Amino acid sequence: MSRPALSELRWLMDDESRRQAEDWAAGASNQVLDWTWRAFDALHANVLSHVDMSQPLDQLERDLTSKHFIEINRPFAAETDGLSSIVPHHEFPENESRPGGSGKPPASDICFIWYENQRVSWPIEAKVVPTPGTLAEYLGDVKKFTDGVTAPFVGEGAQIAYLLSGDANGFFSNLSAKLSLRLQDVPEFSSRPHRFSQHARATAPHLRLHHMVMHCLSKFCP
Repeated sequence: MSRPALSELRWLMDDESRRQAEDWAAGASNQVLDWTWRAFDALHANVLSHVDMSQPLDQLERDLTSKHFIEINRPFAAETDGLSSIVPHHEFPENESRPGGSGKPPASDICFIWYENQRVSWPIEAKVVPTPGTLAEYLGDVKKFTDGVTAPFVGEGAQIAYLLSGDANGFFSNLSAKLSLRLQDVPEFSSRPHRFSQHARATAPHLRLHHMVMHCLSKFCP
């Protein structure tokens, strides 16, 4: 039997708290997705365009997510003065899915915490995707969402495909086939390679999962 975590004692999740968590996440979606897209634009301009991304690179996924998170903090700080119900976080531990004892819980690569109830997060998982058909690791993160390991309290979440070659249409076509689901457009981000899928979950709220293709190759400008 696991002992309680500090956050579980501070923020009890009764039925009303769960309803509020779902409402908060739904209301925060456009804002967190907008910050995430604009942060990638900055990452592309400030970092990726100065690196030859066509060569093999060590620790690429960790580097991309950590630098992406740094860029998220810039518009967040400028637009909220640091005072917001939304708090960006890097590698946030999901204690609801912890193995027990001192075992390390799973963590979201990037997420946005609800300040009023810090057990609740709006999670984003990120994967380097070498080609539009290289989906095994990306699909592994989809399973974390659909199993309720990720986003256990909310019906919103996102996955980033840091695409190294090919195009977004090929990625979306392959992903749709693998999931046996139609990927739907997101009107607020119609100019972006951005779709979503819908998933019923047995132990967590039904999920709207965003899929964001972020092209990492660019003209090299040393």
